[in-house]
Amino acid sequence: MSPVIPLVGANTMFQPVYVDDVAAAAEKGVLGMAEAGIYELGGPDVESFRDLIARMLKHVQRRRGVINIPFGIARINAFFFDMIQKVSGGLVPALLSRDQVRSLRADTVVHEGAKGFADLGVQPIAMDAILPDYLWRFRTGGEYAAITASAKNLKS
Repeated sequence: MSPVIPLVGANTMFQPVYVDDVAAAAEKGVLGMAEAGIYELGGPDVESFRDLIARMLKHVQRRRGVINIPFGIARINAFFFDMIQKVSGGLVPALLSRDQVRSLRADTVVHEGAKGFADLGVQPIAMDAILPDYLWRFRTGGEYAAITASAKNLKS
């Protein structure tokens, strides 16, 4: 409902991965079709947190401003949220934790030279192939948003 989205770590890079791709990789490991070792699994797209939010907003057909919250301010807010959660006995959930702020300081991407999907023979699926099916329900009008939009083109 807010016209802006406060975002901690807006410039932090992420490499989202589709759960079915991870399942395919796990299946290869369970069936003994993968070389032993540690694999880092990441999708084909690497984007900042801000860009991921913008992509999500595009798919849900909403416009919001994104404001980067500096880590220092976020850490102070997270401290108070954690304290409120402890004082309430866990009844009031923390909107932001100190661990989340600490985690958002580092990029979450596959390291260069790490074993990954290519070593397993799995071709990861891009976000644009998945997001429309995941996010249509969050549009105003849900699955009927496209019908409503096309109906505006009809002439009386």
